[in-house]
Parts: sequence; structure tokens; C-alpha cells
Amino acid sequence: MHHIHEKNHLHYVTFENLKNTNMVNHCFTTRLGGVSQGVYAQLNLSFTRGEPKQTILENYHILCRTLGFDFDSFVLCHQTHTTNVRVVTEADRGMGVTKQSTIQDTDALITNIPGIQLVAFSADCTPIFLLDTQKKAIAVIHAGWRGTVNGIAKKTIEKMIQHYDTNPKDIIAGIGPCIGQCCFQVDAPVIKEFHQKLSFAEEVIIQDTVPQKYKIDLWETNRRILMEAGVPREQIEICKICTMCHTELFYSHRAMGNARGNMAAVISLK
Repeated sequence: MHHIHEKNHLHYVTFENLKNTNMVNHCFTTRLGGVSQGVYAQLNLSFTRGEPKQTILENYHILCRTLGFDFDSFVLCHQTHTTNVRVVTEADRGMGVTKQSTIQDTDALITNIPGIQLVAFSADCTPIFLLDTQKKAIAVIHAGWRGTVNGIAKKTIEKMIQHYDTNPKDIIAGIGPCIGQCCFQVDAPVIKEFHQKLSFAEEVIIQDTVPQKYKIDLWETNRRILMEAGVPREQIEICKICTMCHTELFYSHRAMGNARGNMAAVISLK
């Protein structure tokens, strides 16, 4: 578990490959180190779970104090398992924390503006970080199984190519903690969709011990999608920690249902 760090009681995940560029400030939060109570304990960062806003704002302040983020520069969106990618501009700075977010039906954010912190929420879904080291652009992606199978990672890279002239070979990627193949049990309709949409589906699905049930490897699926989009294998780092296996560290939708908080993937250009 070399990815997990602790600072002032805040536990968080970072990626070696992103850190080594010295170009970004980033983290994927755990549930430890905040002031949330009860089912939200301790570091809920989502305003849509039913927790009082003041508590969540304090969690953002903790994140800023501990990791050097700027409280006025977060950008949050309303995630709905789409493959919609939003180009974040200076006008969006602060959306979702210091001002109302108007970014609806969006599951990936990209920007080339330094100091803006892109945020994606998850609690079992796959968080993905991208950095174009040459054009100096970043992305954060929320990839649930629907976003994954519909290629949100590839669509995000296409948007970076379109807007920032990104060459996929220059992208460094981090795939964060999510539900692992150990726990991600699905049934036939989901498997069917994976087979229809992904040429390599066979290689990321195993038959479960339970009849008519299957298990999917979302880490490997997203890695393959990034590679098919042109990102070199050696530039993709995977944090292989299952959120459902480690509920002491992470919120898990499968394990906890709706009575829980959300972790956040945060990245900004220095």
C-alpha cells in the first residue's frame, strides 16, 4: 500500500509517476482525516449526500491546509455516469465550493489553466488522472462501469487532442482505488455490454463461483482503453487497492449503499 500517505491525520493516495513530473498537485482522498460524523465519517467531500454544507466546507479547508490546494479554485461537476467531458476555463474557478456549480451531466474535466483544481467523486467507481507533460494540460475522470465500457477515458483524451493538441504518447496516467475484480460482481446484461463494446472483454472478465455471475477488472479495462487511445503502457500507474475490501479507508457504495460520503480525486497544474 505504498500509495497511501498520512499528513496531519489526513490519509490520501498519490501516484509516483505524476509526482515525479513536479508539474501537478494531486491526490485521491480516503475517508480519514476530516470532521464528518456518523455514516459520513470522516472526510466526505460531496455536497449531494445529505450532510450539512458547513461540515463539508471544513473538510475542503483541511485539504487545502494540509496539501496546499487553493480553497477558491476547486471545480466540481454533477456526475451522472455519462461520457461527457467539460473543458474547464477561468470562469469555472470555484464552481461547486465557493459558488454554485452549473456543470451538469459531466463525468470528466480537462483544463490547461494552472491552479484550478479539477475534482471527480467516487466510492467504488474508478478515478483516473491524466497529465499531458508537453502541452501542460490535465484531466480528472469519474469512470463507473458505464463510463468505463463507453470509453470515457478515450473520449477525454480525444477532447484533450482537440483542445490542447495533446499527443497521447505524452500522457502520464494514474488509475486510482476503486472496486477490484475481487468484489465487482455483475450479471449477464453488464457482461453482454462489455463484449459488445470492448474487443478485449474476454480478458477482463472472469466467471464467478456464483452461477450466472461474473467479475470484471475495472483497473485493467481502463488501462487497456488508455493504451488503445495511445498512452504508453509504462506511463500508466495503477493503485491496486479495492475500495470494497478496505472500508476502513474508503467509502464503498457496494458495501454501504447510500448512507456514506464520497472520496475525491483532485488534480491541478502547478
